[in-house]
Amino acid sequence: MVVFMKRRQLAAAALGVLAALTLLFVIPGCQRDSGGREPVQAADNAARVAYLESLGWQVTPEPLETLSILLPEDLSAHAEYAALQKGLGLPFDRCGGKTVTRYTYTVLNHPDAPQGVQANLFVCGDQVIAGDITSLGENSFRRSLEFPQ
Repeated sequence: MVVFMKRRQLAAAALGVLAALTLLFVIPGCQRDSGGREPVQAADNAARVAYLESLGWQVTPEPLETLSILLPEDLSAHAEYAALQKGLGLPFDRCGGKTVTRYTYTVLNHPDAPQGVQANLFVCGDQVIAGDITSLGENSFRRSLEFPQ
């Protein structure tokens, strides 16, 4: 039996295929950096803490704060922060318009500031897309997740 589709049905089917292809190719764009590095998996708290420890940081076992954030579509105003992520191959600059979760941990071993230092990890889905080490207070700073030499 041959089934004939009307133009509207054909157009709807074509849009469905286009949407599926978009999901297949666009969403993974936040997952792999341009250098071909695999994404940093952070599906649960243990994985996030393990990632920070792999970089040399000792942090509290549970986040101090967890916050859901909608990134702006246009991240050009955050170019400096995106550049901070490039060294670790984190795809922050390709995640505009996405909702991410920021996990903030207290850092226990910063060599220059023994107190008031936090590690922030931004996670989209199960993957780390950005992060920083931030010092609060009088001599505040924001730096890469790379452990200072």
